[in-house]
Amino acid sequence: MNRTKISWLLTILAVILLALTVGCEHQQASAGTSGKPAAAPTADPSVNEGDQGSEAASNSNDATPNPPASTTPEPSKAASASESNATETAVTSIKFISPTEGWAGGDGVVLHTKDGGVQWEKQYQGPGQIEAFSFIDNSKGWAFVRTGGASGDSGSTNSKVQGRLLQTTNGGALWSVVSQSAPISKSIRFISDQEGFSGNQYTSDGGKTWTALSVPANIKGEPFFISKSQGWAVTMKEPNYQVQLTKDGGKTWKPVWTHSTVSQVTNAVIRSTETSDAWVLLIGETGMNQTSYTLLHSKDEGKNWKTVVANSTAGGGPAPGYKIGEQPGPKGPGTKPGQLNAVSSDVAFLIGECAPCGDNGAVTVGSTQDGGISWVNGSQQLPGLNANASFLDGKNGWIMVGSYNQPSKLYQTVDSGKKWTQVQTFGKPSS
Repeated sequence: MNRTKISWLLTILAVILLALTVGCEHQQASAGTSGKPAAAPTADPSVNEGDQGSEAASNSNDATPNPPASTTPEPSKAASASESNATETAVTSIKFISPTEGWAGGDGVVLHTKDGGVQWEKQYQGPGQIEAFSFIDNSKGWAFVRTGGASGDSGSTNSKVQGRLLQTTNGGALWSVVSQSAPISKSIRFISDQEGFSGNQYTSDGGKTWTALSVPANIKGEPFFISKSQGWAVTMKEPNYQVQLTKDGGKTWKPVWTHSTVSQVTNAVIRSTETSDAWVLLIGETGMNQTSYTLLHSKDEGKNWKTVVANSTAGGGPAPGYKIGEQPGPKGPGTKPGQLNAVSSDVAFLIGECAPCGDNGAVTVGSTQDGGISWVNGSQQLPGLNANASFLDGKNGWIMVGSYNQPSKLYQTVDSGKKWTQVQTFGKPSS
């Protein structure tokens, strides 16, 4: 065979080998793309397993914390990660249990933070307004949801709003409805995983059912029960108001403090951190966007009382229990009283509000660190009204301040309210 034929045969062989190689590569590429299976769905980290898209359907008689799957009532609707950012929601209530961990509630949502309020995630979404929280540890907690009517602490045991009660036993990873129509208010407070109070309402089954404890005649505001047996109440019958105490669950009430007053006591807020301790905020009359008030404190079951602050106003008249021109204690913050927070028998904070101050009102905070012997009003004004605060101790706390047409803002203090630093801005309230 001559050299020309050999070269021709080699050329043909090379072309055949090249064609075979290209065909194999094309076949492999086709096998990797054609008939590709659909990607497996991934779990939405913000939706609890087993309740995607479900809505709460449990009632007050059949819902139990973490029931077995076969008997679980449909849990409350969880928030989807595809929804808008958590901080775009209007928020009105907060509760912190440590310097880093806390919860916030607003228009149908529960939010959770693990970094002191800077970043938030949605844990729950459903109908109603989340107005208050109560936690006994970082796992077990409750949320009061107002589903209609006025706010749930209107100051009367006869003006409760029927609200839903949510519960979590795992830090909010799952919120379940334990009562669809609890006769409670946003003064809700649990002292164990079974026992809780809201005014004169008492539960011994974790919030599923509630019974009314007896209160004295002519009561102003809600009573405060430190236990099922012991509670405090304020009554008003001209010309005197009285602070009364029960030690038998409301069956009998005994006046422990009686004082005459020029101004009517129109409402009262009571807080207590131990059996012998009571902080009593007496709310007087209102006029010209001003409300007079008096804050009292006792450390010995009402045997002795200290006037912590006394705010007389031009519009509301003298502070309850005192005459015009009489000033038995320092003035408190604002032109009307806001939320009262009792941290211990020595430490208490009182929010003061001033509706005419600024374009949207202003909030200031006063406090005592020595049981009411001395009182300090903070100088910093926070723009807004309707403030809600949560304090861990005498120094560390947070306050949420909102307005009807402005975003709600969260502030933090580490120095007893002398300085407040904004840590987050939330959405505007819905119209």
